[in-house]
Amino acid sequence: MMKNRIETTLKFYFITDDHAPNLAPLDQVRTALSAGATIVQYRHKSFTLDDYHLAATIGDLCRQNQVPFLINDHVLLAKALGADGVHLGQEDTAPGLARQILGTEAIIGLSVSNLQELQISDLTDCDYIGTGPAFATRTKPDAKPVRGPMGLARVAEVSPLPVVAIGGITADTAESCFQAGADGVAVISFITRAADPLRNALAFGKACGCHPR
Repeated sequence: MMKNRIETTLKFYFITDDHAPNLAPLDQVRTALSAGATIVQYRHKSFTLDDYHLAATIGDLCRQNQVPFLINDHVLLAKALGADGVHLGQEDTAPGLARQILGTEAIIGLSVSNLQELQISDLTDCDYIGTGPAFATRTKPDAKPVRGPMGLARVAEVSPLPVVAIGGITADTAESCFQAGADGVAVISFITRAADPLRNALAFGKACGCHPR
């Protein structure tokens, strides 16, 4: 059901921030959902089993709000949690193997930062791609060079799949990403590290055309 309307599902794409100094991941998700987030990705690069209960609680919260819940990188964690899918990097598990493990209904996304990566990526088992960084970002110290709306447009123009823009996107810059061809925009620090997270989340949701819950 969720995959049948994947472009709409990707519109307001919230990603958790395990290093946010003043807002815990569960509160981040509550804030994003209340502002109309349409999909949530749990991202924790140093995940251990001690974090399992938190991830499960976030997943339950997403289900209560009928919002797809994805896991970043960890396919087996996604399987254990009954998540709706995964988002994979170029060096993570192959999408084909993720599809075998998670099944035909899972949502599988793949990071593609430029045209060269798009050309070499096997998208057979993917439902969307994430591309960026669209703007400078504080939450990925290993982020690739900023692509800007023009770089985003180049990828969106030739991508056979829906495109999610990521990287430093705010309520003020979201529209430029949509104009460049993105089907959705991902957000992290504009919400998670804001002085007023709910205010920023509501502004971001409005920029995406989403309604508060």
